[in-house]
Amino acid sequence: MEFRLLGTVSVDTRTGPLPLGPAKRRSLLAALLLSANTPVPVARLTDSLWGEEPPPRARGVIQGHVSRLRALLTGAEAQAYGVELVTLGDAYVLRVPETLLDYQRFEELLMLARQQRSAADTVRMLDDALSLWQGPALGGTFTEGPLQAAAHTLEESRLATVEELARAYADLGEHHRAASVLRAEAVAHPMRESLAAALILALYRAGRQSEALDWFHRTRRLLADELGIDPGHELADAYALILRGGPRPGAAPAGGTDAAGASRACLLYTS
Repeated sequence: MEFRLLGTVSVDTRTGPLPLGPAKRRSLLAALLLSANTPVPVARLTDSLWGEEPPPRARGVIQGHVSRLRALLTGAEAQAYGVELVTLGDAYVLRVPETLLDYQRFEELLMLARQQRSAADTVRMLDDALSLWQGPALGGTFTEGPLQAAAHTLEESRLATVEELARAYADLGEHHRAASVLRAEAVAHPMRESLAAALILALYRAGRQSEALDWFHRTRRLLADELGIDPGHELADAYALILRGGPRPGAAPAGGTDAAGASRACLLYTS
């Protein structure tokens, strides 16, 4: 049995996924799984399912969904896996081993990856962590209030992991692979400066300087047009590194441009 939040909220069993039904029921399950083994008050569940405008019969609707979830779990012999949906006063708790939760395994793999001394082992574990994602977190739910915040936090963790994977590829000297990992995310999140900066450096170190510069100027224009801001220090530093012919595997540093000159040149992108 496996509970998935890193994609469409689902429960996989030996005989296939459980028929969870409507989005409200998936939302309820997601709220319980995000606080697995901890009582979740009905008030917080109500906030997760309806936000600030719950219907008059919200409590009864929640009770109905809990009853249906219990029946589904019982039919899937969930107790054999140590899974149980329990009522505790004015709260519900879903007791479930952490090994059955995909987001917990994701976090465990991240922790293990950060403990590795070998970049190759780090790459392998980060790849395994990212392979757990099947789409945007908490898919198929109504992301109101707490669920919206949780989905955002999970997505931020995924993006940070992509950046870590690119750094690990860079440590192996595989800059083309680092650029490949980063490009799709930079396209999907064009104003995330850390992604753009990492992609620019990966392209440059892969010997694709013109692409790196094009990506910088594209991002600079987007930030100016959409947010009315200049690039932050990560983007500016990446640009300055290219201008001064900074460290790049297989290429000698360009002469005649010191760090101060690069900093002055960096100002030219605003003109």
